[in-house]
Amino acid sequence: MNAGRAPESIQNRWKRSLIIACLGLRALTAAGCGSAPPTMPSPPDLSGAWIGEQTLASFSGGECLAPVFEDLLGFPSQFRANLTQSGTRVTATLDIDHTGSVCTYAGTIQGNTLDLTTTSCTGTRVVAVTCPNGAVRGLVPVSESIHATIDGGNITGNATENDNVVESITLSSVGTFIGNSSFTLLRQ
Repeated sequence: MNAGRAPESIQNRWKRSLIIACLGLRALTAAGCGSAPPTMPSPPDLSGAWIGEQTLASFSGGECLAPVFEDLLGFPSQFRANLTQSGTRVTATLDIDHTGSVCTYAGTIQGNTLDLTTTSCTGTRVVAVTCPNGAVRGLVPVSESIHATIDGGNITGNATENDNVVESITLSSVGTFIGNSSFTLLRQ
């Protein structure tokens, strides 16, 4: 026994152990968490003009236009795009040459992945396509979603398009068309 010291109480031993444990945790926390968390790299800037090529890969529906779409499988069509970006939010305007439509899209970029969905379409002029049976039909865009990967000045991906097939004169809906296509965009 220590002659000049009073015996240490259990309560004092617990306090001392707790203080030592807290100091140890503080030291570990400072060493492991003292630096700022890593920052995510900024997404690539997609703002500007792009030119694209889209190829119909598959479709369903189409009413009497189905044989016409069969003939279009694998043939590319051209379009132009203008993209605007603010952080991870992206908006786009696509001018589709073969339809005369101008569609706007909104979505996000996460890393090198771009996802967009149509918000509106105007100027659709495809209202006079002749079916093999002689009926005349048109297409009115309903929605389209785009999923793409960015690699420098290239954007490649897939699009799913949903259109109403309409009777050309009355514009009465007579069916639907769902098309899946691949596309490539190049920065201009």
